[in-house]
Amino acid sequence: MHEKERIDYIFRNRLKIVQSRERLAFSIDSILLGQFVSVKKTRGTMVDLCSGNGVIPLVMSERSTVAITGVEIQSDVVEMAKKSVTMNNRKEQIHMHCGDLKEAPEAFGRESFDVVTCNPPYYQSSLTNKNERLTLARHETELTIHEIAQVASKLLKDKGKAAFVFRPERIHDLFEACTLANLEPKRIQFVHPKADAQANIILLEASKGGRRGLTVLEPLIVYGEDGKHTRAFQKAYNGNQVTCERKVNQKEHTDHYVYMIHCTDNSLYTGYALNVWERLRLHESGKGAKYTRGRGPFTLVHMEGFETKREALQEEWRLKQLSRAEKLQYIEERRRGVYASGHIIPGSYTDWQS
Repeated sequence: MHEKERIDYIFRNRLKIVQSRERLAFSIDSILLGQFVSVKKTRGTMVDLCSGNGVIPLVMSERSTVAITGVEIQSDVVEMAKKSVTMNNRKEQIHMHCGDLKEAPEAFGRESFDVVTCNPPYYQSSLTNKNERLTLARHETELTIHEIAQVASKLLKDKGKAAFVFRPERIHDLFEACTLANLEPKRIQFVHPKADAQANIILLEASKGGRRGLTVLEPLIVYGEDGKHTRAFQKAYNGNQVTCERKVNQKEHTDHYVYMIHCTDNSLYTGYALNVWERLRLHESGKGAKYTRGRGPFTLVHMEGFETKREALQEEWRLKQLSRAEKLQYIEERRRGVYASGHIIPGSYTDWQS
């Protein structure tokens, strides 16, 4: 970490994002785009253009286990993104590349992706920022929305999805760019800061070579009259789909595990082990950990494998920082998601040996 870098958290601390005071920080539009776009959980490939510090690929990795490519022209921002990918144990899934996105079709292959996302520079105004880096991220100084749409179309397979977040006042430019690039708009949603305020964000998904027919989703209101985030916004921001199982769980064997057990006093204990089943036997015998003595029998409620001890210990520490309510929510989300379909997580103490 450099001196001016920091770590921010999203999704109740499930994701860690490295940011810098000297670079453009991600905002809700990136999170909303990562949750808005249609993705396949286990099939296909995805690419994020103008990827910045990699927040959109990270958000999509919460919804899918497929390979994700990020393309960003600023080398130092790419390095921040790579740090975030490493900290979140996504190195096998997310691959960040430094380069001009105009060269992406030749670099990665035409018609190679099922999904393309982009949070592009919004502004055409000549009133640019004194910080060159911020100008590059916010203003169309290096490329236009028309050029981005053309690149997206070249990267997409037939009927592939392209998703953009943009400004309402430039909706004509976005639609024109999509039409010229053979990207047919299929879904659109307007985001309003308050119910009585004009929209300041639009989310658009288009299909390459798709038939005409646009679905206008219900407007999304960020803040209610009480000044708090609305339920609709929270649902759109956090998403219906939750953390998917990482590729490490597709391996035949892994040596490092993080687990949680439910104690008879209704508390949750989080630990690290090379052999979870042996560790459970030790807990039962009163030799596993000082905290668990006299609190059995136990129910195994969560287990996840990692490639290295370091990654496992980092996840153990992260889970221990969560409140009991947050841990229970995390466990429930994991059971509802792809994780549950790939692993047998015992529902009671009596069947844990199976």
